[in-house]
Amino acid sequence: MADDVAPALLVDALLRRQHGHPLPPQLPFAIFDADVFASDPSTLYNEYWSYAADDGSIYLFSPGPSTEGQWRTATAARSITTADGTYIGRRTTWVIFDRANGGWAMEEFCTYHNDGGGVAEDVRLYRIYRRIPSLQPLPPLVQRRRRHQVGLEGQFSQMCSLR
Repeated sequence: MADDVAPALLVDALLRRQHGHPLPPQLPFAIFDADVFASDPSTLYNEYWSYAADDGSIYLFSPGPSTEGQWRTATAARSITTADGTYIGRRTTWVIFDRANGGWAMEEFCTYHNDGGGVAEDVRLYRIYRRIPSLQPLPPLVQRRRRHQVGLEGQFSQMCSLR
C-alpha cells in the first residue's frame, strides 16, 4: 500500500462514498468505479494506470466479492481501527493463482456499521497491484533444484571449459 495512506483514511473514503459524500481531499490518487471480480486485473490496470498511486497501485470502488472468478483470498480479514482503537472496518488480501494471469494481488477494504448491521456488503474499496516475484518465496521444488545446481556448478564448468 502507498506508504503515506493509512488504512483508516481508505475506510473513511469508502464510508464517504457509501453515504454520497465527497472523498477526502488528502487522497494522493483517484478512485474509480469498476467490477474487480468481473474484470481482468491487467485490463483494469491498463485503463487506470495513469491515475495510479506513487507505488503503482490503482484504487477502485466495486461491489463485494463474487464466488466466481479468478481471485482467491490469501489472508484472513484484519481489523482496521482508528487511533483511539475504535473498530471501523477490515482488510483482506486477494491473489490470482492462475499461472497465465498470476502476479496480481489486491487488498479489499470494508466498512463496519455499528448499527448492528456488521460489515457493509454494498460497495467496497479495492487496491490492485502487481506482486513482485523476487520477494515471493520459491516453491520447495525450485529451492531444491537451485541448491543441487549450486553444488554441481563448479564441476560442470571445469568439465566443459575449453583449455
